[in-house]
Amino acid sequence: MTSPKSSRWHGLILVDKPKGITSHDVVAGIRRLAGQKRVGHTGTLDPMATGLLVVLLGAAARLEPYLTRLDKTYSGVIELGRKTDTDDSTGRTLYLYDGFCPDEGRLLSAFEAMKGEIEQTPPDYSAVKVGGQRAYKAARAGRPLTLKPRLVTVYRLALTAYRPPFAEFAADVSAGCYIRSLARDLGVGLGLGGACLTALRRESVGPWPVSKAVSLETLSRGSEDDWRRALMSPAEALPHLPGVVLDEDQRRDFISGRRVAAQPVLLAGRVVSGPYKVQNPEGDLLGIGEFFSPSSLGGDKPWGPFLRPLRVFPYGS
Repeated sequence: MTSPKSSRWHGLILVDKPKGITSHDVVAGIRRLAGQKRVGHTGTLDPMATGLLVVLLGAAARLEPYLTRLDKTYSGVIELGRKTDTDDSTGRTLYLYDGFCPDEGRLLSAFEAMKGEIEQTPPDYSAVKVGGQRAYKAARAGRPLTLKPRLVTVYRLALTAYRPPFAEFAADVSAGCYIRSLARDLGVGLGLGGACLTALRRESVGPWPVSKAVSLETLSRGSEDDWRRALMSPAEALPHLPGVVLDEDQRRDFISGRRVAAQPVLLAGRVVSGPYKVQNPEGDLLGIGEFFSPSSLGGDKPWGPFLRPLRVFPYGS
C-alpha cells in the first residue's frame, strides 16, 4: 500500500472485524498501518464475534466517552441447553441438557419476556472491572469475581430461524448489554439449564451500519486517498449530539476554558444542557461542551445560558 504514515490522522474508521482475532488485534493493526500510537475503540467484540468495531485515531480517541453509550444491533445463533463457563461455544461445557427442546411458540414467548429494561449479570469472562481487576483475568486464574447485575434495555429480540437446539436471532440493545448473558439467561428461563452463543455479528453501532465498514485487509492495501475516504472527521463522528457553532471570539474563550454566551437547543421550551459538539463555521470540531444557567452573577440582569467546555480539541483537527 501507499503508507499514510506521513499524515497525522484524527477521526473515526469503521472496521469489519473478522472472526478469530481480538478487538485489541484490530487496534494494533490500525496503529501499525497508520504509523501512530494513539488509537482506540468504542466497544469490545469477543474473538469469536464479527462485525462493526468503531476505531478512533489521534485526538478523536478522546471522543470515546461520548460513543460508548450508543445502542447496538446484533445477529447471531444461540445453542439451547448448553451451559459453558464463557457463555459461548469457545468455553468449557459445564452442562448439556438431554431433554426435548421447546417448541417455537414457547421460544417466542421466552424471547418476548426478555424485552424491555431488564437486570443482567455480565459473564464471568468479561471486561467488567471489580476493584480494579478485570473479570476475565480473575476467571482465567480460577478466582471468578462476584459481578453485580446491571440495568440494560433490550429493544428488540426477534427469532429469525429455529433448528433445535439452534436459534438464530436479531437484537437491538442498549450499551452495556451482553448478548452472551442474554443467551445464558434465555436457556435458564426455559428450564434448560442454560444456553450459549455459537455465532455473533455486530450489525450496527448507533447510526453506523456494518455495511459502511472496511476490512483490515482493505486498509492494508489502501492508498492515502483510500484512507481519507474511510476516515470520518471528529465532528462527523458525533451525529447523535446536538451542535453549536462559535465565531472566532467565542472560539478563543471556549478553547481557553472560559464560558461562552451562545444559543442552546430548546426541547419543549427547555434548554438541552448537553453534551454538545462545538464547531467553528468551517465545521472543525473545537470540543465538547454543555450549557448551564447560573442562578445569579450579580446585578439585575438575567444571565445565561452559557456554554462551558467539557473537552477541548486541537483547532482544525
